[in-house]
Amino acid sequence: MRLNVLIALGLTMLLVGCGSLGRLETKAGGPPGAIRDYDRVIVADFAANDTRPAKDDAEQAERAAQIELGRKAFSAKLAEEIRATGAFSEVAQAKLLAPALQVTGTVDLWEPGNVAARMLTGFAGKSEFSATVVVSDLETGRELARQVVDRNSWPLPIGASTNLVQTVDYFMHQAARRVAEELAKAKQAPPEAK
Repeated sequence: MRLNVLIALGLTMLLVGCGSLGRLETKAGGPPGAIRDYDRVIVADFAANDTRPAKDDAEQAERAAQIELGRKAFSAKLAEEIRATGAFSEVAQAKLLAPALQVTGTVDLWEPGNVAARMLTGFAGKSEFSATVVVSDLETGRELARQVVDRNSWPLPIGASTNLVQTVDYFMHQAARRVAEELAKAKQAPPEAK
């Protein structure tokens, strides 16, 4: 029985990948009105922010195309996950009237990697996802909180099956779920004592 539990724990750890899902960090001395005071959320488009140097124009164009898809996918997944928490009465990707929270930011790294290379070598073809999520007041634009997520595939032994699931989409889904959970916790937090 213990061996089965240890094996299950080990497999779970392999699936999670490296990096951090981060925590929602609120701004010290921020504006009046905390996340808990908002009932509506707009998830705006994320900007592309891949600053890695490319070896040539073709690589730069390929990265730009990938991150363009990634930033749209992350925004949509984030809206879906925030909606699923049930913490807010309305979650949209379209325009909302204030008062509302705006969730946006940058997708800093969207690297699908190469599944075949990961399966053959265990370390080449790494997939990576990194984003900075900024939560602000829609009307004033004043930042209330931010969260940095940074996920990448683990270097695993040759042929390790978890290399197949450690994709950029998998990491993006993990990140969206964590951000949504953090926002739901902030929404339910009791008012701070003064």
